[in-house]
Amino acid sequence: MPELVREVHRPQEFRDVYHRVYREPPYREDAAAADGFARQLADHAALPGFCATTVLDGGVLGGFAYGVRREEGWWHPRAAAPAPPWLRGPLFYVYELAVVRELRGRGYGRELLDLLLADRTEPFAVLAASNRASARELYRRWGWTEVGELKGPPHGVDLLALPLTPLP
Repeated sequence: MPELVREVHRPQEFRDVYHRVYREPPYREDAAAADGFARQLADHAALPGFCATTVLDGGVLGGFAYGVRREEGWWHPRAAAPAPPWLRGPLFYVYELAVVRELRGRGYGRELLDLLLADRTEPFAVLAASNRASARELYRRWGWTEVGELKGPPHGVDLLALPLTPLP
């Protein structure tokens, strides 16, 4: 069962789960990329508005999602174009969702995101998703819509948004 956490108490486990997930196709990231993720996670965890959810399997981290509140005017630095005008307020940026292969297909990814986004005050959440990854189709089914794309490499990464509050 996923749980909400405000701090990363097991940074090495987050790095290891990231590596297990992102060394698979279509990403094929190496250990150095996982080390880079660990440094980025530490930086993000120190920011105000950081939030993470985790799922433990027998006491071992089996998946996580995390994000950070971003204030009005922030947009992904690698975005190919400015944010749509209706998406220029504060937002919650979901940096990662990762579930190890053994736990996939059990609804943990959706639960991790739902818990992460529950009770957010920002009007929208945004994330980046490779259009080569199977998760991309899941996001679409869960209501996320394309609002931009990132400049590569890697190429073929879209920015997706999800309303968190009812639209007027």
